[in-house]
This record gives sequence, C-alpha cells and structure tokens, in this order.
Amino acid sequence: MIIAVLIMLLFQCFFEVAYVNGKSMEPTFQNGDVLLLKKWGVPKKDDIIIAYIEELDLMVVKRILAIEGDVVSIDESGVYVNGKKAAESVDMKRTSMEFIVTANQYFLIGDNMMDSLDSRIWGCIGRSAVQGIVIKKLF
Repeated sequence: MIIAVLIMLLFQCFFEVAYVNGKSMEPTFQNGDVLLLKKWGVPKKDDIIIAYIEELDLMVVKRILAIEGDVVSIDESGVYVNGKKAAESVDMKRTSMEFIVTANQYFLIGDNMMDSLDSRIWGCIGRSAVQGIVIKKLF
C-alpha cells in the first residue's frame, strides 16, 4: 500500500494527464484525446505543450513554432520563422505582422491553423505559462 502511494505521489510530481478540447491541433490530436505530459525540462521548438493563457483564463494545447531570438513573420503567402516558410497562411483576415520572440518566450501555433486561437492572436507566451510538455498520446 505504501509503495503504491509513493508511486502515485512521484507520478503526480513529474507527470500530468491532459485532455484535448477542440480542433486546433488536428490532425495531430483529436477532440477528446488524452495526453501524458512531463512537468520538467525546457520546451524546444516543435514541442507540443500545454500552456495557461492568463488573459483568457484558458489552458491550450499548441506547438512551439518559435523560441527566443526567432522572428516570426506572417503575411498572405505564409508563416515564416527567420525567413524560412514554416506554414501556408490561412489567415486572410489580417494584414502582415511580425513577432520577435524575446528571452524566455515562445510563439505557439495550432496544427489546424484554420481553427486555432494561438500566438497569432495573443502574441508570445512566457516560459512560466508552460504547464507541461506532451510526451505521448494515451488514447
């Protein structure tokens, strides 16, 4: 019994389970998918994370498109990171914009850009907003 409690406590200290709510990460993750997160480590470019967006009081599942020192440019032809095309543009409602990712910041984007509220809307997030790094889709 004590060993089971210790294992459970260790699991809760280092891991977390999260649920996908919405379509913003399709086709990678579907609404209702269950994800295993690690609570330690520094996220890297292209990691998928869970982040808390304080201004919206919202937890989100997004991919890190850009990290400290990167320049993200968005126009009608696409999304660029440091001048290299990262994605086709699907946001024709906006004019061109540019973000410079500063220290301890991340630029997040949903894999389904047509149906994603992400850093294109709220800008970069701080490292403290990161709740965990997705390591596996459980089911």
